[in-house]
Amino acid sequence: MIDDDLCPFLLDSPLFLRPKGGNSNLTREEKAKQVEWLRRQFQDVGGLFLADYKGLSVEDLNALRRELRPHGAMLKVLKNTLVRLAYKDTTVAVLEHDVVGTRAAAWTQSEHSVPALAKVLVGFAKTHPKFEVVRGVLGGQKVEPSEVEALSKLPSREQLLGTLLGTAMAPVSAFVGTLAAVPRSFLTVLKAIEEQKAAATESAPAEAS
Repeated sequence: MIDDDLCPFLLDSPLFLRPKGGNSNLTREEKAKQVEWLRRQFQDVGGLFLADYKGLSVEDLNALRRELRPHGAMLKVLKNTLVRLAYKDTTVAVLEHDVVGTRAAAWTQSEHSVPALAKVLVGFAKTHPKFEVVRGVLGGQKVEPSEVEALSKLPSREQLLGTLLGTAMAPVSAFVGTLAAVPRSFLTVLKAIEEQKAAATESAPAEAS
């Protein structure tokens, strides 16, 4: 069994701020522990976003962690070689081509916390131009940067629940499943709209000719 408190510490220790020696400073046992811990995280992930943190200080990253913590989300600086081993057979594997360069991952195990997570990341990027959200995954689907911003504008689960309770008389339990699926459903709608726009753009020249 892996110590969940130990592994996050290891992932954010100075060794994990991408030293020139890469992973060579870690023992095989330490690498195995980190891969196993990450795999467990990725298997249960509700939503995850990759970001390029090049140029940010340790203080900047710690400030972002503090913003994410109240929403049940965490931020980890990644060692890409270990992450590639960890995401096999998980939904995070759809981001395999984005796990390059200086990467950090922010994620939550609760899908209904995804809008709050996205809001923190988008807000942080506006005040820290060097921080760039690269791409994410939600419900097994890739999330593009523009979609991250759209997700950030969704009301929180608490706000949605308050609205529903104020306008309906159905039992609270009837809304639980719906609320949990809101971010994923919203993303599906966004992608459908994008596909329709792309199809319309492609057909326009043909019709003109």
